[in-house]
Amino acid sequence: MKQGSIAQFNRIISVLLLVFFAGNQIVSAQRTVNGRPRVALTLSGGGARGLAHIGILEAIDSAGLKIDLLTGTSMGSIVGSLYAMGYSGKMIEAEARKLGWNSLFTNQPVLTAISYEEKKEYNRYIIEIPFEYGKPKLASGVISGEALWMELAKLCWPVKDVKNFQDFNIPFKCIATDVATGQIVTLDTGEIVTSIRASMAIPSIFTAVKIGNRKLVDGGVVRNFPVITAKEMGADIVIGSNVSGGLRKAEHLQTPFDILYQLGFYKDAEDFNKAIKQTDIYVPMKNELENYSAASFGSVDSIIEIGRKKGQEMYPVFKHLADSLNALYPEHPFVADRLPFATDVELSSIEVSGLVHVDKKFFLQRLHLKPNECYSQAQLRAAILKVYGTRFFKLITYNLAPEGYGRSRMEIQVEENPLTYVKVALNYNTFTGANAIINLTQRNFIVPNSRSFVRAAISENPRLEAEYFKYLGRSRTFGFGLSTYYENNSLTIYDDNFDKLQPYRNKYFNVNMDVQYMFGKDMAIGGGTRWEYIKFKPQFSPFLEVRGSTNQLNTYITYGVNSLNQKNYPTKGLLLNFESGYIYNQHPGIKVRNNGEELDLDSMGVKFGDYERFVLNAKYYIPVGRKSALELNGNISYNLNYSESMVNGFVVGGVTNIMRNQVPFIGLYEGEVVTPRIGAVQLAWQYEFYKNFYAIPRIGGAVYDGEISGGNRYKYLSGYGLGAGYNTRLGPLEATMMYSDQSGQLKFYVNMGFSF
Repeated sequence: MKQGSIAQFNRIISVLLLVFFAGNQIVSAQRTVNGRPRVALTLSGGGARGLAHIGILEAIDSAGLKIDLLTGTSMGSIVGSLYAMGYSGKMIEAEARKLGWNSLFTNQPVLTAISYEEKKEYNRYIIEIPFEYGKPKLASGVISGEALWMELAKLCWPVKDVKNFQDFNIPFKCIATDVATGQIVTLDTGEIVTSIRASMAIPSIFTAVKIGNRKLVDGGVVRNFPVITAKEMGADIVIGSNVSGGLRKAEHLQTPFDILYQLGFYKDAEDFNKAIKQTDIYVPMKNELENYSAASFGSVDSIIEIGRKKGQEMYPVFKHLADSLNALYPEHPFVADRLPFATDVELSSIEVSGLVHVDKKFFLQRLHLKPNECYSQAQLRAAILKVYGTRFFKLITYNLAPEGYGRSRMEIQVEENPLTYVKVALNYNTFTGANAIINLTQRNFIVPNSRSFVRAAISENPRLEAEYFKYLGRSRTFGFGLSTYYENNSLTIYDDNFDKLQPYRNKYFNVNMDVQYMFGKDMAIGGGTRWEYIKFKPQFSPFLEVRGSTNQLNTYITYGVNSLNQKNYPTKGLLLNFESGYIYNQHPGIKVRNNGEELDLDSMGVKFGDYERFVLNAKYYIPVGRKSALELNGNISYNLNYSESMVNGFVVGGVTNIMRNQVPFIGLYEGEVVTPRIGAVQLAWQYEFYKNFYAIPRIGGAVYDGEISGGNRYKYLSGYGLGAGYNTRLGPLEATMMYSDQSGQLKFYVNMGFSF
């Protein structure tokens, strides 16, 4: 028998002897009411590796072993607290598999938490530098963890009124570290969400958590395996599940997360050695998890499976202990699911602290919760996210202070984002070339409850956009906007045979004023008026040329939906934009020449009269399994009573939507078709064949009006493409090989980085 197996066997014999002697009242340690020895479970920290604890919990449930006390640190405090509240091992596994762990450990909120009016500018820059009082405030690299806090609040809702962790179904304590003194802090009262968030606040990765007058960080710094705490609670038998195994070797420190995690836990090494000696049933998983780090949240399923296998290995030990205890101390039948019923809560009042630049009225009106009304956890979560989605705030948390049966005072704590950000991105596109994109965003500029930004693309094809948005209305769901947009593109026009006809500089400029009403986080309607200026300048003109400019007014209504689950390579949700407008008050200065001779526009059927237009763009993503999704893409763009040649026509082609009046279509470059009317559909299959690597085959078809001056001769398009994409911190990198039956040419299209 191997030495490790002998040691484990001796521990089991010792435990069984303890049970035997306990039955004869020889053991004098603290007991349960009927004299039964108290069995404690201790779960270590370990980041993502801590999810392996779940398999041990499932084995304990299967064995029918009742746990009397529970201690945990870091990830062990999360898993352990849920088990102490009453979740079974299987319930915790189900929750763990549903969570998007990678999105929980980032300062970037998930797209679904962002308000509709903010989604366009969200997560499209490489660097975002905050400024406070005119000076840069460089990011500290720490994570506030709003998404993590919200998920923990959801899971802990059934014990929202329990402020003493001794009153959980299983008495529970978790460990944190006082960042000022380096002392061990044992947390067993107060807000459970705040406590476990403090217990896992890895130094230099997560922000410290303030509880009382102390700032706390990860308990693993001083006591990562809190067996000693379990003994102090009165445990007779301690089962210790350890996924850490002490400090890691140099070759296993591969990521910054790993190194910072290691640096923070040197002090724990001595305490760990003492804890091992006091553990009666030791469950080590160091060897099984050696290929996984504290940051391996992309391998949740594999880590849980390792824990399950270890639990199956330990099942005979747990079963033998459970049967021995039950024989000596009969109790009620074991129940795995012990979670209390989660009731709604009536809010007696709402208090907000931490506001500096944002006024309380704006916060409460956006929150839209009312005292003396009842709310579920989901409703409170939705209300908090409605405020958080404005991006005025870095962190919003809340406590519920009981004030009698079913009533609680809601105490909200906020931490605001800096008012000013400078953002930078880089992009290369087959159509626009290389771009350096710079953004300056300012909140509360001139008036409160507003957001302004200026965004510029420095390129051979420059673009500029500026916007001012002011929240209005009792619930701050109305918005008033002023904006301007400018683009200067090199656009090549093709003939009917898809041969290059004429290169142009196409300039477009508008000034816009609009209002919109937001329905929740995903939908908005609005209307406004734009003054538009369009100019065409041929670069050289051996044949037919269109030269000059025009300006016009466009009064319109809009409807938009954005329910995508992520910005890049979404797997579910709808992105829809509809605009219907009336174009009037045109002042044309367009001239058409052929071989230097000016042509009469009336004789050509070209007229700049009033006309109507509507545009509908929709992308719908349907998940297919865990690694792929179907993208259904539809576009209807229609000018009614229109006869203006190419001036306000729709530009068909390209893979990325980057210019005015563009209808992306696989197989064609931008401008290969310019038409007053088109209906197009495309189908794509997005398959993640390796982590962040995608294969994207596409097929499309369209019918369009071949007479740009307003005829009714419809033509057809068909296109195909095979793309490869890689999702990086610099933005998506994509290359597409494509072909259209009509042009008969094989083409290549590249887009690298975040688009303008």
